[in-house]
Amino acid sequence: MFEIDGAGGVLEDTYAASGSGTSLATGALERLYHEDLTLSEGVSVAASAVDSAMERDTASGNGITVARITAEDVTMESYDSLTEVH
Repeated sequence: MFEIDGAGGVLEDTYAASGSGTSLATGALERLYHEDLTLSEGVSVAASAVDSAMERDTASGNGITVARITAEDVTMESYDSLTEVH
């Protein structure tokens, strides 16, 4: 994965977070992410990271949108809360 920061720098990593809740989301990603996640587990980890940011950063908005990207397709779903994702 590649992330482009606000100054145009390119960072390569296995996961990324951006926006006003970055530090909160990154903390959740560091705690929950591991290399051999299934797609379902990855969705849960990503949604938990967004939820962490939403709970403590009012600028992170409300609701969670998850994009599932596979070799076959891309699907997007929106949820009002973390409990709906699981």
